[in-house]
Amino acid sequence: MKRIAAIVVLAFAAAHANAGLFSDDDARKQIQDLQTQVSAQEQRIQLLEAGNKRMLDLVNQIEQLKQDLATLRGQNETLQYNLDEATKRQKDLYVDLDTRVRNIEQAKAQAAQQQQASVQQTLDAAVSLAKNGKNKEAVSALTQFIQANPDSDQTPVANYWLGVSQTNLKNYKAAQSAYAAVLEDAPDSQIAPDALYGRAVAANASGDKKSARAYLLQLLEKYPSSDKAAIAKKALLTTN
Repeated sequence: MKRIAAIVVLAFAAAHANAGLFSDDDARKQIQDLQTQVSAQEQRIQLLEAGNKRMLDLVNQIEQLKQDLATLRGQNETLQYNLDEATKRQKDLYVDLDTRVRNIEQAKAQAAQQQQASVQQTLDAAVSLAKNGKNKEAVSALTQFIQANPDSDQTPVANYWLGVSQTNLKNYKAAQSAYAAVLEDAPDSQIAPDALYGRAVAANASGDKKSARAYLLQLLEKYPSSDKAAIAKKALLTTN
């Protein structure tokens, strides 16, 4: 701007110096032309300065955007890392939980097998007493087994041998109760025909021929294919 002003001053001075060579109209015209050129230059300078300012602002905006983008990328990398770590921890937790559940299930299965084996051993020992004629001991052992394992699938077997031992001890009422428990809890089991035959034997031994015959007829009707059915047919002849 100072340079342009200096040019105008020089031009004006030159115009006055040469005033004698030009008319006033020519001098005014030259001054106006110079002023017009100066104005045009000033406008160009202002446009350039405005353009430069806009360009500088644009450059600053671009740099800011670059910084923002770099920040977002950093945040994204951090979030991705945290997500990967969380996913890994979740996977590790799932594997650990699955392993623990498997171990618990295996422990439960082993405990159930051990319990079942223990129950079977206890029953076998009690039945062995009954088979060897140790009826009092068998009654005690079988009664304890039934009380300790009321829901076991081996309880009907225990009740059957309890009925056998009670019959041998001539406790016919107790024997009838034990045999009846077998028929009530396991009417479709393989031991059911034996229990029904046992009821007939106990009834006959107690002198109740009528009930004994009824039990034998019931045996033939309900379990005609059982081993005890053939025996029941022969026994019917002795209960008349």
